[in-house]
Amino acid sequence: MPAARRRKGKGGVITVPDATPSEDTPSESKDSDTPTDSEPDPKDANDDERRRRRRRSARLLQLYVPRLPVVSSTFVVILFALLAPLVDRAYHRLATEGRLASDVASVTHRVGRFQVMWDINELRLSVLHNRGGKCKDDCAHIAWSTVPGLPFLTAANGPVRVHQLMAGHYRVDIRRRLQTTVQTLDSVELKDDDDSPCVIIRGVLIKEDARLDRWLGHLGDVSAAWNDLTHQRQQFKAASKIKARYTLTFSPQSDRRLAFEFRWEDEVPGVQRSPGGRRRNVKINQIFMRYAHTPDERIYGLGEQYSSLEHNGKRLPIIAAEQGIGRGKQPTTFMFNRMFFGSGGSWHTTYSAIPHYVTSKARSLFLTNFSYAEFDFTDDEKISILSTTPTNRLTGQIISARSVPEAVEAYTEYSGRMGPLPEWVSGGVILGMTGGSKRVRDVVAKLKDADVPLAGLWLQDWGGARNTSIGIERVWWNWELDESQYPDWRELREEAAAGGARLLTYVNPFLMDASGSKGRLYREAKERGYMVRAVHGGVYRLGSEPGVSFGLLDLTNPDARDWIEDIIVRMVNETGASGWMADFGEYLPFDCKLHSGEMPVAVHNRYPEDWAELNRRALRRAGLETGSGDSIGGDGVFWSRSASTLTPKHARLMWLGDQLVSWDAHDGMKSALLGMLQGGLSGLGISHSDVGGYTATPGRHRTRELLMRWMEFSALSDAVFRTHQGNRPLHNAQPWDTPELLDHLGAFARLHRCLAPYRRELMRESSLTGMPITRPLLMHYAHDPVASNVATQFLIGRDILAAPVMDRATPRVHVYLPPGDVWLDVWTTQLSPIQPTGANRDDEDADDFDSHNQHAGYGAWVTADAPLGWPAVFIRRSAGKPAQAAAAAMREWAMERGGLPGHRRVYPMDPVEKLVLGLY
Repeated sequence: MPAARRRKGKGGVITVPDATPSEDTPSESKDSDTPTDSEPDPKDANDDERRRRRRRSARLLQLYVPRLPVVSSTFVVILFALLAPLVDRAYHRLATEGRLASDVASVTHRVGRFQVMWDINELRLSVLHNRGGKCKDDCAHIAWSTVPGLPFLTAANGPVRVHQLMAGHYRVDIRRRLQTTVQTLDSVELKDDDDSPCVIIRGVLIKEDARLDRWLGHLGDVSAAWNDLTHQRQQFKAASKIKARYTLTFSPQSDRRLAFEFRWEDEVPGVQRSPGGRRRNVKINQIFMRYAHTPDERIYGLGEQYSSLEHNGKRLPIIAAEQGIGRGKQPTTFMFNRMFFGSGGSWHTTYSAIPHYVTSKARSLFLTNFSYAEFDFTDDEKISILSTTPTNRLTGQIISARSVPEAVEAYTEYSGRMGPLPEWVSGGVILGMTGGSKRVRDVVAKLKDADVPLAGLWLQDWGGARNTSIGIERVWWNWELDESQYPDWRELREEAAAGGARLLTYVNPFLMDASGSKGRLYREAKERGYMVRAVHGGVYRLGSEPGVSFGLLDLTNPDARDWIEDIIVRMVNETGASGWMADFGEYLPFDCKLHSGEMPVAVHNRYPEDWAELNRRALRRAGLETGSGDSIGGDGVFWSRSASTLTPKHARLMWLGDQLVSWDAHDGMKSALLGMLQGGLSGLGISHSDVGGYTATPGRHRTRELLMRWMEFSALSDAVFRTHQGNRPLHNAQPWDTPELLDHLGAFARLHRCLAPYRRELMRESSLTGMPITRPLLMHYAHDPVASNVATQFLIGRDILAAPVMDRATPRVHVYLPPGDVWLDVWTTQLSPIQPTGANRDDEDADDFDSHNQHAGYGAWVTADAPLGWPAVFIRRSAGKPAQAAAAAMREWAMERGGLPGHRRVYPMDPVEKLVLGLY
């Protein structure tokens, strides 16, 4: 019997028999000199040592061996992939549980160009629209429809908590405790007034008993039957449920807009569990509106959304806020969220959340309430809108149109339209800088020597500047000229005017709490009660950095509005400024006390609009604006960051906020373009970005290449060509740092100037129709799923397509040329490759297409050489005269620079690259 070995195990000493020699190993002869037990063999001792080493190695390896074999992990992944769709459908079934009940016969009522139709067989309410034109009276298009058999209105009760993070940043937490599950539709009536015909729908929202209550209710039913009280029992059961009556009114606002208004009982008796039992009142503070959606319909809009072009599959909150630093770019976002309490933001945070969307089928809907809302597009078959309005009223409008441009035109009839800017803003670069009179003169001299056209000097620190404790430069929020910073302001203004440039300043709705002269306006506003107050009394103090606090003006107070308006007018009169940045507008806290007595949740999203309206009045009072619409006159301009529904009516110019000095799509140059394209769908049609970005973070500063590529992008896309030093001016590359940068700045300031006549024509169009200057491809090619999802190129008006380089260290760019048009390279006038002529466009799509083009091309991906200084630009062969003149001016600009690089070409995109990039 082989000898036994002893080794220690986890539970004590374990006896392990020696391994039997393998047949492959020759056994030792018994006749050999085999050592006895008293004489151990050195060879056996060596073997035992080797075995011990192998066992130790095996135990170490066990630390890295997965507990599940690889095949089991694969099985889990496959199982998850199979179950995920089932779980998703189950979630939506629970989220939209309920039913619609009615005994009203099918009926159709006509109001204007719309028809409101109730179908009892399908239990569906629809809004149809007669588009007119070639369409006959019986030709109707479904503009809005409910999901058959499901409630289109649901009421709920539960806590709505808005967590105030760092100033301007919020997190909303909404929970539902009670929710109605049955909606009845009891009547559909036509109120046929000559002035305002409308359709009124009435019904009840009911919460059915929970499962436990239903089980316990059966005992009550048995008891009632035993005591012959069945009728009384049924009456009690009907009276004990939570129920709220509602009305839905449809009324036409124009040929393309139909207004709707939901009203409901906002406080109703709660559940009564037994006759004579206690019954608390329930406050209905959440309302859900659900309606049908087709899976092939793509959704866009909702204000300046910086991370999402197509919103299908997403849930977007409607709340104006600081966009954050990083917005999902890691590890930047994680770091700022942890260090500065939520200041990193998220993919959906935006300065201008507008409750308006438009689809690829030119169907559109928007809310006219200002309360917090959420648009849920996660279901392929239905859209859900949650509103937390503090009143018992939800209002909005439905838009039906033949094309996306027509839908935008219909929306801007309500929101207002932005008018043309003064001509001087297109005369060159508006240079943003700080540092005082001497530094400004030194930089201007450099620009003059480099022959850079200068339209304006934006001196953000006109009221003084300071370096903060976190290492960034900030201006003093006390709106008075700092004569120590600019002791000779008047002379500086006259020197700028002699060179054809204007001076511009800066203002926002904050006042800094500081000692001495820098806090004078704060103390005055505090004494007069002009600032937002805390619930417990006193000024509501906000802070964005350690050791600094400030107050926010209460724009619900008429006296406060007049006071700050007077200050802005005085600023213009004393400084001779031709305009200013009207910064911020997103910081109204949700736990403050307002002069008007309104709830902050009803005012927060309205504050940007009130702030823009106040600045517009100040502009007029200062004599910097006259006229209205497309005949606006005067030399004044201000630019806003935040926005809400009616901001286009008041704002002169939008700006896209504080992007990172980076290339990325989360919060860099690509996100600036996406925000501009999305904002244009919601009326923000005249906009621009900070050339080079704004926010530098530790370890990330603006490079010369990024600054130069951003110049190329802004010269083509922006209504004005304005630079910014950024929050860390000494770390960022500046336009005047090197002769190369100055030459690049001058070249693209001239390119921006040579496009001015075309841009003025587009501004005039914007004032008449609401169409933005810079447009996403989906605006005119919504039928094409590829064009509808391209977010790194854009249209300038209808006819010119631009694709600037938006990636680091690349001398070329991939461009998608949409179908239905033949495209020419602007620089060479050569026909773009691989665009064979195709069939004419369908008559039904004539509003979207150029029906006069008899040889429309197919959509195609091409690669264009785009070395530094030569962005890719194309023009439609059937372009109008203004666009053709703009293209000719661009070619003249190229000739002044010595002509195109000799090696530049445009060629079909490599199929392998298309495959790798997922473009097939």
